[in-house]
This record gives sequence, structure tokens and C-alpha cells, in this order.
Amino acid sequence: MHSLHVTVTIKHEVPDQAAHLAEVVSYVSAKPGFVHGYWLAPMNGQGHAYTFFDTEENARASAPLIGMEHADGAVEISGVELCPVAATA
Repeated sequence: MHSLHVTVTIKHEVPDQAAHLAEVVSYVSAKPGFVHGYWLAPMNGQGHAYTFFDTEENARASAPLIGMEHADGAVEISGVELCPVAATA
């Protein structure tokens, strides 16, 4: 199993934040090999998501591009890290 840690910079408020987050979760969870994910509440202009995929290949294929913008430019991908999972509980 492999994890993606995605960091976003929030440039300005998203008009309907709940609807935007639901759209993102639906989009990511439909990706091949998706196992589960956690989207953390934004703090200090940054948001974080941890998503888990069955293989490194599926995780890589699902990784967003740094600099990509969402929600009419309100949110920008500022970091993406791919990491193998060492243990689960």
C-alpha cells in the first residue's frame, strides 16, 4: 500500500466549501486502487489530505500536479509526497 500526502494552499475562500470537498472526495475515491483517505480541516491557509492506494502505480497515477488549481483558483496544489506504508493498525 502507498500513501499520497497532498498539501494545498488556500488562496481565498471557496463559496461552498462543503460541496467542493464532497466533489474532491468523490473524485479521488473513484480512482483505481483507492483504499481510503483523510482530508483534514484547513489551518493557517493550508489544507492536507492523506490518501491510500493499493499499489505504488495507482498512487502515482492519482497524484495531482503541483501548481494545479481547483475551485476557480481558490485552492492550489502546493505539495505532493508519495510514501510506502510501513504499518497499519
